[in-house]
Amino acid sequence: MTSSEEGEEKRNRKGFEAECVAWIENAAKEIAETLKTFEVSKIRTVIEFYDKIAGLPASMHQPLDSEEKHTVEELIGIDRLKDTIVLKNRALIFAPSILVPSPTSLEYGTAMHRRFFMRGFWFSIIALNDAYLKSASEPMLKYIFEHELTQGKLYKELAEFQVANIGSEIKGAVHEEARIKAIRQSAISEDEVERERQLILKLAMAYPVVPVQFASASLFMYLAENWEELKQFGVASQDEKEKELEPEAQKISGWTDFACNLFVLFRNAVKKEMTMTGAEYGAGIV
Repeated sequence: MTSSEEGEEKRNRKGFEAECVAWIENAAKEIAETLKTFEVSKIRTVIEFYDKIAGLPASMHQPLDSEEKHTVEELIGIDRLKDTIVLKNRALIFAPSILVPSPTSLEYGTAMHRRFFMRGFWFSIIALNDAYLKSASEPMLKYIFEHELTQGKLYKELAEFQVANIGSEIKGAVHEEARIKAIRQSAISEDEVERERQLILKLAMAYPVVPVQFASASLFMYLAENWEELKQFGVASQDEKEKELEPEAQKISGWTDFACNLFVLFRNAVKKEMTMTGAEYGAGIV
């Protein structure tokens, strides 16, 4: 890479990071408004959770217990998940809305699928919100796993075809294609899909929510911290296209620092909004 190309890359990164910071500050205000409606004890629980994972990002995730693991394997199939790490967490994730592209529009989710390259191997991880795991019906669980697996496959194909700029239009197309395929493969009814959407909204109004960037970084850190236990899930590159992706994929370790700093900024902004109203004490300042 030439010096001019390096300079351009740094400028692009700085611009991207500045956009992320502006977005997270706006998101913190919106989420603080929801948090203000919680009971005081619940507000404190959420803030304590934010404080804990800010210092220990990997602690956001835990393995499934034996019963949960059995349920998921029965629904999806052991063979389909044999190279996939399945985890649960206490938080929901939020991201800019795909369907309504606007800095003030947020989209909440209970699951995410990520693929990382670490120490010479690829790792596929699906993380699911613990409350969703307990509340969702079997058709909902099958649907959400089918959606995440299909979406992961589509993004893998985009990466292999070196599609660099994945904007909201492409993300929307991927989401819709995955949604349609997941409905077909899970045989879930449209009524149940709507109930699933309502459940996600309900949980987002009752549990901690974290930015998608931090959720991804915390998964990567969980993998690193639990390497001895999880290295068995690693898969070597299957072809030349995957080998070509390895150098770029390894850069994520530097990106995790920014994602964690972004979360600290989010947490501090939420705390500031709460302190300004006195909501964390159960009363507004007048």
